[in-house]
Amino acid sequence: MPMSSYLKAITALGGGSLHPGGFTGTLGILRNFTIAPDEIILDLGCGTGRTACHLAKTYGAHVFALDNSEAMLSKAKSRALQEGVEVHYVLGDILDLPFKDNIADLVIVESVLIFLPVRPALQECFRVLKKKGYLVCVEMFASGSLPANEREKLKALCGLKQIPTYQEWLNYFQTTGFTFIKTWQKKLPGPLEVLKELLNPDPCWFRPGEQVYLDPASLSVLFKYKRLMMRNKRHLGYGTFILIKE
Repeated sequence: MPMSSYLKAITALGGGSLHPGGFTGTLGILRNFTIAPDEIILDLGCGTGRTACHLAKTYGAHVFALDNSEAMLSKAKSRALQEGVEVHYVLGDILDLPFKDNIADLVIVESVLIFLPVRPALQECFRVLKKKGYLVCVEMFASGSLPANEREKLKALCGLKQIPTYQEWLNYFQTTGFTFIKTWQKKLPGPLEVLKELLNPDPCWFRPGEQVYLDPASLSVLFKYKRLMMRNKRHLGYGTFILIKE
């Protein structure tokens, strides 16, 4: 599947927690779990590996981090070396996971499903989870008030398959066979959330003396994305979904 110009731009940017809610949100989600060192965790669409490294470092679990971008995985492997943790990195596709059935205790997917055919991706998540295994997803949603032309601009720029409503996300999970444990929805991050994220700085991003070069095309895409998101912020939000395979 070809990478959209937006995904190419954020790959070049290399941030550790660009999903809605950021790393602060991830830490909040993980407080809902007691994770044992012998558990197997899959971080699907791992990006630069910040969540995966945190899981390995904090819980000592067996963490497998998958992404379909070699460039992202290169950054993720570099992060693991810098943080001194062991993460098993895998180049692969969420629609065809290279894992056996019923293997994972926890699957984490942060702002990835929105780029994919949702049901096939969720079916793969369901397949690899053990019975009583958990799925955590964080995904953007749009209200019905989002103007159709703005929806299409956002989809085209980011390469999105769809921008579901919150209820449509719930329907996707339910029809795939998952049982809801806890779900909630929030508005896109405002100044307070941005401040909270600053309190959890990424130690492997913009280190002293290091520069991140973004080509003019990537900068243009990111500026267009920011304008679109700011213009439509009142129509957008993100949902957090904690589910179980019973």
